[in-house]
Amino acid sequence: MNNHLRIAIADDDRVSRDFLFRMLLRLGHEVVCVAENGRQLADYCLQSPPDLVITDVHMPQLDGVSAAAEITLQHDVPIVLFSGCDLPAEIEQLDHVHVLVRRVKPIARSDLEAVLVEVMTLSDTFAAAS
Repeated sequence: MNNHLRIAIADDDRVSRDFLFRMLLRLGHEVVCVAENGRQLADYCLQSPPDLVITDVHMPQLDGVSAAAEITLQHDVPIVLFSGCDLPAEIEQLDHVHVLVRRVKPIARSDLEAVLVEVMTLSDTFAAAS
């Protein structure tokens, strides 16, 4: 994976979406989807898979865990899940797929930078093993 990522984000909180969008652009990445719920996120990613998905867990219409499951059934896309409260037990069912990082909100710029480094490092490791 290169240093410039095409990233899809989803959060039902506008402030969190705006923060992620601005920070990712400042860090040199392209935000290809800004979704308000998991259904919008999954629909976009199934049609045009990004390099990375960053999503809130608790959202209307389709939660982040279910959206991640739908996306990774069809595409090899790493998923970063964030939550403002405890992460649900359902996340454990995704351990065998592509959920690389789990964090609790609020998200600071340093947290986001650390997540991106971790995702790129893990992706490079997976690519080298192939």
